[in-house]
Amino acid sequence: MVNKGTESVLEANPYIDSLIPLDKKEFKKSIWKFFSFLRELRKENYTLCILPHFSFRSTLIGFASGAKERIGYETAGFSFLLTKKIPRPILGMHEVEKLFSLLYSKEEYSNIQKRPELYWKEESVFRIRELMKENRLEPGNYVLLAPSSVWETKRMPASKFRVLGERIFKETGKKVVLIGSKADLDLCEEVGSGYAINFAGKTNLPELSFLVSKAALVISNDSSPIHFASAFNIPTLAVFGATVPDFGYTPLADLSFISEIHGLTCRPCGIHGGRTCPEGHFRCMKEQDTNKMFEVAVQLEQGNVK
Repeated sequence: MVNKGTESVLEANPYIDSLIPLDKKEFKKSIWKFFSFLRELRKENYTLCILPHFSFRSTLIGFASGAKERIGYETAGFSFLLTKKIPRPILGMHEVEKLFSLLYSKEEYSNIQKRPELYWKEESVFRIRELMKENRLEPGNYVLLAPSSVWETKRMPASKFRVLGERIFKETGKKVVLIGSKADLDLCEEVGSGYAINFAGKTNLPELSFLVSKAALVISNDSSPIHFASAFNIPTLAVFGATVPDFGYTPLADLSFISEIHGLTCRPCGIHGGRTCPEGHFRCMKEQDTNKMFEVAVQLEQGNVK
């Protein structure tokens, strides 16, 4: 079960038998649609429901499914409806390990590959293949920059991304490609106008997967492109501001580096970041060193950073 609009990233996964898109917006409009959804879900006679979310809605859906075994976190809303509750530490474990803990002991999951796996149908990537040909993008000859995030305090200033991107373009010989949603089009244009290729709003999730899989390097804020890169073991430079690596959303690629400002007592300022800096100075992003980041980017491309 996934949020409606995200199912395309999983539709080609050979280990998934069926996908159930969940339209939360529709359910908010009509409680009757929600109950109708639950009735249909119960007809499937599920025996096990694994709940990696915290919302009471998710727990309620699991309970209403009729599954005899319902496993989730003890801090989830309506956790009394679960048959097995697992503790979930906020800090210190990678998110993948937290998910594994719902099914396995630490000893069991320690030997399991932690990088995610992404797949696509060939017909789903025809358009991005053509777009790459038009822009002369070939495996390993471009760097992806992802300058956006849903949360403003997780975004390094566009001016810094521009300095970094221009230097990569001029000094490494790599093409630079900007990625993001349609809403990020202007931001990506600000970062890349005059030297980069702007793909903001031009890729769906399978196409983004394909594009990431052929990149030489991915540079991103603490956002989803980090995890796309991990799926294909692409070298990753992750920029952390309001959030911290201890939350568990760090890159899983063999070659990765996290750029962050140490010694700020105000970090982290929230589990997801926020709209504005609570302290008003935004030092966690304004003090990011693009010279250091460029040096690391070159080392990552050359395979010299762990």
